[in-house]
Amino acid sequence: HKLSTMLANRTGQLAASSPRTRCVSTPAPRGTPAFRITVPQKHLGTQHRSTIACRAAGMQIREVLEHLIERKDLSEQQSEAMLNTLLDDFSAEQAAALLVLLRAKGETPEEIAGMARAMLGKALTVETSVPVVDIVGTGGDGIGSVNISTGASIVAAAAGAHIAKTGNRSVSSMCGSADVLEALNVSIDLGPKGVEACLREARVGFMYAPRYHPAMKAMRSVRGALKVRTAFNLLGPLLNPAGAQFGLVGVYSTDISELMAGALMKLGLKKVLVVHSSGLDELTPMAPADIVEVTAGSKELKRYSLDPKDLGIPRCEVKDLAGGDAAQNARILMDVFGGAQGPVADALNLNAGVALAAAQIAPDPATGVAMAQEVQRAGKAGGVLERWIETSKREAAAELGAQS
Repeated sequence: HKLSTMLANRTGQLAASSPRTRCVSTPAPRGTPAFRITVPQKHLGTQHRSTIACRAAGMQIREVLEHLIERKDLSEQQSEAMLNTLLDDFSAEQAAALLVLLRAKGETPEEIAGMARAMLGKALTVETSVPVVDIVGTGGDGIGSVNISTGASIVAAAAGAHIAKTGNRSVSSMCGSADVLEALNVSIDLGPKGVEACLREARVGFMYAPRYHPAMKAMRSVRGALKVRTAFNLLGPLLNPAGAQFGLVGVYSTDISELMAGALMKLGLKKVLVVHSSGLDELTPMAPADIVEVTAGSKELKRYSLDPKDLGIPRCEVKDLAGGDAAQNARILMDVFGGAQGPVADALNLNAGVALAAAQIAPDPATGVAMAQEVQRAGKAGGVLERWIETSKREAAAELGAQS
């Protein structure tokens, strides 16, 4: 509490004394709480900019800090306004204080959803003509498995889904989704038009997080310095630039399953399964999985267990799913895409099949797994990868040509 108070006082003093900012107030409609926001001085030349967001249901950063010190929750609107204000006039000290206070209090679904809306409002977006699915995890499980969600995305695409995957390079593991895709010879740093072409021609596209979420750059040093999990560890799976309405979202602990699911519900997605299995942020053949289901139109989360054995998937051990660096993981995945069988293939088919059911491409998980197994054993995932590589390389070359 003393540290939180000290951070709040320090960041409040900085906001008050900074020559770059001043406080702007706008009268609110009767019955609406007054809202003050710290606006960069350089933006105060026009009526449009000086009044932006000043009637939102939010608070000045200092007020937010005091609010959190008292362990009071923010509304979704306040959380969104808070992060927008912070990112528009960034202060590392304020960012650290906010993240630590949120973590100490305990984040709520409303706060996470509000932060996600702020990030999505600053993101590049991808336009799609078909419903898209994301298979993604929070990371942070620390087990060092092969890239299951990335491999499952390609299998699911082979089975008929359109997969709009977002991801990054490794942070805590040896190999992130961007790392292994690059090792598989996919061009990962494509703009929206390139990703849209990949979705049309290969039914799978990748949105490289640093390109699509430039606002994340400001937070990177703060998160690295804190060295503790914060709200930003939860945001990644919520920030799909293609607006995926269906998904399989893995979490590193069941302790955050309902928090993640609650935020997804607030964001209005059609159907998403939040999953965790035996220490991994994805479904695995190792043990029954804990699932929290989010369905549009339902006000309640549905929590249940799913046993892979009931879907015809045999048990395995954690060592059977072990990965390595990007080159090693790419070799493992290539074997599976070519039709190889074993625990890794089982894990990919399990995740792909349940994602097909979540996206309503399959009527139920058992049928979805059977669909995934059929295309994987026939080597059709390898064909999807070949088309993806070809399309991504062509689009990358076109982008480069347009820039020259």
